Amino acid sequence: MYNIENNIENEGAKLQIWNIFKQNIIENKLVVTGDKILLAVSGGPDSVVMADLFNKLKNILRIEFLIVNFNHKLRKESEKETELVYSLANRYKVKFISKTIATKKYASSNKISIEAAGRQLRYKYLEEIAKQNKCNKIATAHNMNDNAETVLMWLIRGTGTNGLSGIPCERKIGKNLSIIRPLLAINRELIEEHIKKNNLKCSIDKSNFSLDYTRNKIRLGIIPELKKINPLVVKHIYELSNIIRNQNLYLEDKIKSFIGKNITKQKNKITLNIKTFSKKSKFLQYMILREILPDKKRAVQIKSIIKFINDKKQLNYKLSKNWSAVKTKQNIILKSVQ
Repeated sequence: MYNIENNIENEGAKLQIWNIFKQNIIENKLVVTGDKILLAVSGGPDSVVMADLFNKLKNILRIEFLIVNFNHKLRKESEKETELVYSLANRYKVKFISKTIATKKYASSNKISIEAAGRQLRYKYLEEIAKQNKCNKIATAHNMNDNAETVLMWLIRGTGTNGLSGIPCERKIGKNLSIIRPLLAINRELIEEHIKKNNLKCSIDKSNFSLDYTRNKIRLGIIPELKKINPLVVKHIYELSNIIRNQNLYLEDKIKSFIGKNITKQKNKITLNIKTFSKKSKFLQYMILREILPDKKRAVQIKSIIKFINDKKQLNYKLSKNWSAVKTKQNIILKSVQ
């Protein structure tokens, strides 16, 4: 039998970043023999290192990869970055795709930030290009530091366990397509070290140093201060994210099981068994309602509904302008009032 782990180990035993990359791929089954993967490469250090590691991986796992670069037309350097990524694809002898995105126009039309517009468009076109080229996976270069920044950003804004779970290493976006983050277990210091050791050319996005963006404030201000308290803070946040993500998966299974046995869903009506629901902890009650409610899923509203369910005197509750709740002896019935 073809032993993937041993072959990868032999190829890169001396390279620390390679070993972490390999271990993450094996443990999470991110890449397997025969995959065709679309790599999103901006030309920055993270994505350049990702492309370099995939080039080492392609012969070992007998995979195929191609590279896509997006030009958001936001900076003068964009054209040079596209050329840099093209030369990288040429060096690795893989297909190169360049896509220009009208980010400003999209942001204005949808009344969202430039940052949000760029992200939405990138994922939209990544999915389209992957399907056009019959790829079964899309790889982005999010690293351990990106995960820490994301967790802290959600924490500052206010979040539940989903926000604390950080960036997932894999996310299904279709029946035969998923997004993978193979660098998520690698910190930024190792990426920069790999760039220097291998003399790789990359571009630096100057907007990463602008304090106009919340993420940059966290990256440049908060995380350096946290590192003074504990230099391993980025790693510890990553480990916390993994623990919480696994807990969330366990809870999802429990919640789906409860819903399947105790809740009936119809087009304009949801029926919930009071007796079995009332036996659950307040936390599980909250999570179950968040899953089944048709709208108004903010914490304060869910808590109000739990209070209504447990109040024996109150028989009616207005969820929103579109939905109301009626309590019977055995059930809570959520009805559409449209």
